[in-house]
Amino acid sequence: MNRERKAEILAPAGSYESFRAAILAGADAVYAGGPLFGARAYAKNFSKEQMLAAIDEAHLHGRKFYLTVNTLLKEPEMAELFAYLEPFYNGGLDAVIVQDLGVFSFVRRWFPDMEIHVSTQMTVTGSEGAAFLKERGATRVVPARELSLEEVRRMKKETGMEIECFVHGALCYCYSGQCLMSSLIGGRSGNRGQCAQPCRLPYGANGEKGYLLSPKDICTLDLIPDLIDAGIDSFKLEGRMKRPEYVAGVTGMYRKYTDLYLERGRAGYRVDETDRKQLMDLYNRGGFHNGYYRQHNGKEMISKERPNHAGVAAVRVTGQKGREVTGAALTEIGKGDVLSFPAGIKEDYTFGAAYKKGAENVKLLVPKQVRIKPGTILYRTKNRTLLEELEKSIQFGKIQEKIYGYFTLSVGKPAKLIVCSDTVSVEAESEIQVEQAGKRPLAEEQVRKQLEKTGETPFIFETLDIGMDPNVFLPMQQLNEMRRRALAELEKQICRQYHRELRANPENRENRAVFCDREEIVYKNTNERSVENRPELTILTETIEQFRTVEVFAEEYRGIHRVYVDSAMGGDLFRTPEALLICECLQQSGVEVYLAMPHIFRNETEALFTAQYAEKIRDGFDGILVRNLESIRFLERIGFDRNVITDHNLYVFNRYTKQFWKENGIAQFTVPLELNRQEIKELGIEDGEMVLYGNLAVMISAQCVEKTTRGCRKKDGMTVLTDRYQNQFAVRNRCRECYNVIYNSAPLYLLDLKEEVRELAPKRVRLQFSVEDKKQTEQILHAYRESFVLGKQTERMPEDYTRGHFKRGVI
Repeated sequence: MNRERKAEILAPAGSYESFRAAILAGADAVYAGGPLFGARAYAKNFSKEQMLAAIDEAHLHGRKFYLTVNTLLKEPEMAELFAYLEPFYNGGLDAVIVQDLGVFSFVRRWFPDMEIHVSTQMTVTGSEGAAFLKERGATRVVPARELSLEEVRRMKKETGMEIECFVHGALCYCYSGQCLMSSLIGGRSGNRGQCAQPCRLPYGANGEKGYLLSPKDICTLDLIPDLIDAGIDSFKLEGRMKRPEYVAGVTGMYRKYTDLYLERGRAGYRVDETDRKQLMDLYNRGGFHNGYYRQHNGKEMISKERPNHAGVAAVRVTGQKGREVTGAALTEIGKGDVLSFPAGIKEDYTFGAAYKKGAENVKLLVPKQVRIKPGTILYRTKNRTLLEELEKSIQFGKIQEKIYGYFTLSVGKPAKLIVCSDTVSVEAESEIQVEQAGKRPLAEEQVRKQLEKTGETPFIFETLDIGMDPNVFLPMQQLNEMRRRALAELEKQICRQYHRELRANPENRENRAVFCDREEIVYKNTNERSVENRPELTILTETIEQFRTVEVFAEEYRGIHRVYVDSAMGGDLFRTPEALLICECLQQSGVEVYLAMPHIFRNETEALFTAQYAEKIRDGFDGILVRNLESIRFLERIGFDRNVITDHNLYVFNRYTKQFWKENGIAQFTVPLELNRQEIKELGIEDGEMVLYGNLAVMISAQCVEKTTRGCRKKDGMTVLTDRYQNQFAVRNRCRECYNVIYNSAPLYLLDLKEEVRELAPKRVRLQFSVEDKKQTEQILHAYRESFVLGKQTERMPEDYTRGHFKRGVI
């Protein structure tokens, strides 16, 4: 037994119906989006009124309610944030789940009594990142889904924070928060809750075709004992886009097995295969997988054949005559169940009759011209009986909290009813006095029966003590009214315990100056900066060939201010003597050399850098380009005291984020890639660095395309991923840290828009090289010089390029 541990069952609520389904199924807490700023913009979500009612309902039943504000907010949207959150804060909202560090600091400042939960969109991959956020006010972290069980255990042990982990449902191919593929290809940003799921589309690589970027859903029923013992505080179920029946079924299953382990321990823990199949019936992509808890990556984690619901094996085909197919039932089949045919056949089949498991006489019709080979397994994608049972459990389900009461009837006095919960007691009196009975005195059982009719209220009497004089009378209407008023007041008082009253308000006159100071300062700085000043040039290189080319260009053109050298150059920069020599030569010529840290900085990478590279980093570079919170903490720990700049994937979308970094000692930032020109202007980039060229990273993944298609070779290199339109995406293996970088099929190119760029007055502009060879690198370097230095209309443009979001932006 493990009664000292408890794991919260945290269920998704994409609608009010799903919220009720979750509560009825035993969820300890729910997470949901309101009308704004949630990462599931296409879920039904809640209206303001529904949200407030749901918060009260959750608290009434001893549950919690978390609001998702887990998108990046543009500058004008920050002005809406206070008014959006205030009613929910006052209504007792338990926590907000956030991605944007500007939102993080805003909530911490203006809503100090409300917990902040760090979204998995913030890509926290280690104890250092979690600790960084804890020190600034976070109470809970949802770490990257790619972490192993050991990494999660270490995070819990070293930080003491509440840890919330995904245990069931869909997985992204990319580290959450690091994906720009949907955004840059179709304009629908995952960072804004608009993801179009390009990872669920077919691709080709290394001679293989299929849904190569589509992970299977995870199911961790078998791991529940290990997850609890690792210290995970909250089991998060994915599915805000799913139906209420799915929410009810999955929530109930994890409630059942979590309680089973806590009550019986490992010796009494076993997962019933019927339950596992029920979850498969509700939704799975090519089967389930345990996720990353015990495996770093692998093709068995990918649903290569199908990106959507695969169902369960239902019929083995034994023959076909004309359109009629015969087969054997591999599971119980109900009337109304839906069968899916093999790929390429769009129509489904709905059974008109039921079949027992093992039945050899299953008959079904296929579309004309369709032939299905004997031995083919057909899958059921809708279990009508299961869905109807779950629907009924939601429709007719009811939770009533146990209360106790005291009722007194004394002649000449008003009757009194006192009702109590564990924390609140209220009383109601009759409107008239109790009388001596003339003919028909009230009987105790008659009174009890009337008062215990709690009906559709959220309460039920566990005990009701009645004290009454003999031969008394009170009209039944009075008993009913007392009960109604008492229970209504009890409900009101229980909910009121969670309500707050906000004292600080940015709209109050005394606070307005503080609330607006950043806005005034930034506009002032931007307006005073002359657009005639040429921004400083920085260059990022990932390969030794690009680095050599930049060194030669630096000898010809003395206008390079800074060069970023990737830490994985040559497989490992610190073991590539030529690259280190170029670093020294550039520094001697007056060019700043910054180290570009890894995109992902997990425990093994941290240990490597600490043991072997700390001194070289501290003494050998003029500054550091950071891409994650873990790197920032690492630099603090080794005593790095030079300049640090955040890369674009640390997302400075608004001035609150910019101020957050300044308050934490980082004044330089890279302009995010999802803002358009007007939004960049509103942000103010007088201290920012803007990327003008680059084959941009659209995904950072713990998975490996090379391993999925050809097997792991433990060797850095490039693979090409081809989509259905024959667009090619370069994929770099980063074997030292074991992750893939997928680059956009066309480079960002803004070098011919010099005047539009200069109007924004960036401090620096960056050329970012990743997959380019020597010739392509030279072409872009000279294009910059022609446009920004010589003032010519450059013709050195790539054959294919994109403006990114500079013109259009994201919704």
